[in-house]
Amino acid sequence: MIRYALRDDLSYCRVGERLVFLDVGNDRYFQLPYPMEKALTAYLNGYRCPMPDIGILVERRILVEQAHRGDSTCSNIKPVARSAMETSLPSRNLRVFELMEIFAIVLMTRIKLKISTLKNILDRLAADRYIQLAGTKPLAELPEQRLSDAVAVFRRARLYVPIEMRCLLDSIAMARFLLRRRIHSHIVFGIALDPFSAHCWVQVDDLVLNDTVGNVTSHTPIRVV
Repeated sequence: MIRYALRDDLSYCRVGERLVFLDVGNDRYFQLPYPMEKALTAYLNGYRCPMPDIGILVERRILVEQAHRGDSTCSNIKPVARSAMETSLPSRNLRVFELMEIFAIVLMTRIKLKISTLKNILDRLAADRYIQLAGTKPLAELPEQRLSDAVAVFRRARLYVPIEMRCLLDSIAMARFLLRRRIHSHIVFGIALDPFSAHCWVQVDDLVLNDTVGNVTSHTPIRVV
């Protein structure tokens, strides 16, 4: 019997009584009609579903043949409890090479967001982080002072980059900047409904690096990269 699972580039979360989906392969958020949502939920929970319902979900590529089960949840990230923006950061003068580095990272990230798909950008970031894992201390062992200093440098230098700040652009750029210093962070995508709002931020453990606790906790995480 064929078993199906969500596509790897598709994730979802529950907000109230409804499911919201993020399709990074097609750069879009969406919801399913309630009957399809009900059928999908039942199937993923292991209940029997009529084959016509499964067929529609397969036809729309919500479900695909299961090669392996990807992680479509956000169980691997802790709830945010602290914010680097709401604590005092180390103070020192910026170095010229840091300003140039951050300018280049932000500019290249902006260009990539225009010419590439979100999936390709996130996959490349995840692959680069994976390559480093063997020779890097786990996050819990990294001195928080080192993390705080890197975050402070990025935030100060970013003010001098003449490119409009946006959560996606700046989250990817910050994650890339930290990775160059062998600091592994996560980009968390979140959504809110009524009205709809899509957001993302950079997080290490329970610390959000580029947003406030209040703004982050008003969004439900839907995908962690």
